Amino acid sequence: MSTWRKTAAGTLVAVVLPTLALSEEQKPEPGQSVLRVIRDVVTTGVIDRQPIDAATVFPPSVGALYYFTEIVGARTSTQITHAWYYDGQKIVEISLGIEAAHWRTWSRKRIPPTWIGSWEVEAVDPDGNVLSSQTFDVRRTP
Repeated sequence: MSTWRKTAAGTLVAVVLPTLALSEEQKPEPGQSVLRVIRDVVTTGVIDRQPIDAATVFPPSVGALYYFTEIVGARTSTQITHAWYYDGQKIVEISLGIEAAHWRTWSRKRIPPTWIGSWEVEAVDPDGNVLSSQTFDVRRTP
């Protein structure tokens, strides 16, 4: 066998076979999403596609908050939804497009100063699977 063929065959084995095995390992179980959230935070702002801070307690004067999520695993264009809850009741759902295998996105929710209490926000895939969630409080500080 020529040197070129040996090199090509070696490359095929070294590159393609591990890729095939990896794709088999990444197949989700039934009811499990292929999307994964690798980072999520509640923040007071997003600059250059990055959250500027992260916290779990905010003052009533905060004005608005953002839920930032970094997603991996999309094989085609898809969507996720950010569902915002105040004191256990869903307030709003915001659909967000995912356009690449590694994608950062965020939603913004205006926080009225009188809505003091417990909040939660979830990232949900198109099948209704909760990919991640964060809880936070809006409260007066002494």
